Amino acid sequence: MKHDGTPATDQTPADPGAGLPVSLRARFGDMLAEAQRLAEAEALRLRQPAGVAMDRVVRAVLDNAASSGANPSAGTQAAYRRDHARLRTAGITPLDAASTRAHFDRLRSACRWTEAQEIARLRSLAEAARKAKQTEAMREFTRQAFERAVVFRALYLDADRPTWADKAAALRAAGQRPISRSKRKAGRHAPTPDQLLVALARQPGRCTRVELFACVFAVFGIRPAELVRGVALDTTTTGLRLAVAGAKVDAIRGQPTRLLEVDTTRRGQSALAVALLRAYVQETGGDLSATATDIVAVRRAMREVQPGLSPYAFRHAVASSVKASQSRAGVAAWLGHSNDRTQQAYGNARSGCGAVAVKAAAASRPVRQTKTLPPTVAERFAKIAVRLAARVPAQAPKAAPPVRRAPKPRW
Repeated sequence: MKHDGTPATDQTPADPGAGLPVSLRARFGDMLAEAQRLAEAEALRLRQPAGVAMDRVVRAVLDNAASSGANPSAGTQAAYRRDHARLRTAGITPLDAASTRAHFDRLRSACRWTEAQEIARLRSLAEAARKAKQTEAMREFTRQAFERAVVFRALYLDADRPTWADKAAALRAAGQRPISRSKRKAGRHAPTPDQLLVALARQPGRCTRVELFACVFAVFGIRPAELVRGVALDTTTTGLRLAVAGAKVDAIRGQPTRLLEVDTTRRGQSALAVALLRAYVQETGGDLSATATDIVAVRRAMREVQPGLSPYAFRHAVASSVKASQSRAGVAAWLGHSNDRTQQAYGNARSGCGAVAVKAAAASRPVRQTKTLPPTVAERFAKIAVRLAARVPAQAPKAAPPVRRAPKPRW
């Protein structure tokens, strides 16, 4: 395909970069050859060109992929494409690159969605080349879409597709353990806000701006995207308030805005970090926002303090402290959730170290309660009666006629 987006001519190679990476072609060479033979045999049986049979395979794969109903947001699509491009450049699959189950799930979702989009794009280019009577370009686009569809089916659709359980079993058999990148686990061992501030101050050449952003994450546990949107800090008698606009918000989920209030604790916990933020409010008024570059710098600085440490690790750490002192609705309001079930994935009340004295959280939406009371005895019997009634057939079978015995002979 030309750089201006027009279909290639018969004398121009049709987007050679859209084919399979060399490493994947070598790994799935036998499968591709078998699929090619089956397509040619099907075309011969139906007296059709081989490209028609290949396109039929491509359409079947795309229809199956579309059944998942995935509809990621624009930001998620951009992240998906970045992950897909990185793995494609390296010539590896999501399972090859994954280090944990959650990591594999994320990479698999990214590559599955992006690859389906690319296969559909190649098929559209082949159709455009056919209408323009560019035979060679049409064949090349069809071949590229067919090969990628065959590999897509093997990686994401087949019943025997590779899963994380396969890799975990192989690692256990080799006496290895998968590297844990759990943010919840990192949050359990996260330093206090004061310890983080002291560690950052010891890093040579560390910008004060990075320390300020890191303290916001360590004290309030907000999302990085929310700090990029901008927050407003305000002081209380002995603590701080933070007004934040939610990042994961739509018509149903998330909290559009929320107000978080903390109080300072003793030295070594969060007194120094809160004092730094209070001084910033007095000097500038309290408006604070970060850029994407700032977030990268904060992540790098946190990793130097402790392996696995990140803004989301502190989100888990703060969630543990909030759970130890607030109700389920209060925890949901603090984390920016619209229901009290999502918090199950964040922190643990037993892990709360009390580094931050959580005072209150207010959210713009009421928190939906999803936890229900256990059924009463009458409700349980009613459910049992319904299940038993469902098992009774609509029309009772007719009773079998009685067996007649022959009269005994009289001798």
